[in-house]
Amino acid sequence: METIQNLTLTQKVAILWLRNVDRGLSIFKMLQTMPQAFRYIFYTGLITFTIAGMMFLSTFIPKYDNAFWQLLGNTVFYGVAIGIILVGSIESVLKLDVAQIFADEKARKAEIKAKKLQKWRLRNMSIWSRIFIYISFYLLCYFIIQTSTQGAVFALFGMADMSNPEVQKQINLFFNEYNSLIQWFTFLYIVSGLALDYFVSKNRAKQAQKEVQNETL
Repeated sequence: METIQNLTLTQKVAILWLRNVDRGLSIFKMLQTMPQAFRYIFYTGLITFTIAGMMFLSTFIPKYDNAFWQLLGNTVFYGVAIGIILVGSIESVLKLDVAQIFADEKARKAEIKAKKLQKWRLRNMSIWSRIFIYISFYLLCYFIIQTSTQGAVFALFGMADMSNPEVQKQINLFFNEYNSLIQWFTFLYIVSGLALDYFVSKNRAKQAQKEVQNETL
């Protein structure tokens, strides 16, 4: 039985096209009943008709010297043309049981959801992916704190006399508090990250143990 992992690149493209454009497989079933020669005539005619139609419609687009209109025209024209050309990839899956492939995919998605095997879950990521996420989130939080601090500095001292010793004292006190905040935030973030990753690794080990037990049963 064919699975999505065993398909060639062209077949995967055809399955992707069918899943999003012809989910009911009406076009697919129609093509299956056609002789090969008629199918090739259909592909050629569809591509030619679409490109000719897009060229005709492009004559109605305002001929302004505007990059937006040029980009819009090119995107629509080439997008539709490529989409129609992809119909030809269906030829590579005509002998496959596409309905069964869809059913297997649906069952696999249900299994992934039931076993919580989604790739976005931390426990299903590699250690390097988790480290990247932890660092990225820290930098995001740091950026938010820093931006808020800059706004606070401007609101509090923007109109103040910077040559005034009392103002300088208040500014130094403010930045000392800011540095202390960053240090405490970094410390608590690292501790929280390590604790979180500990439980993530623990859940990962439990999941691996369950899979081993299921395989031995």
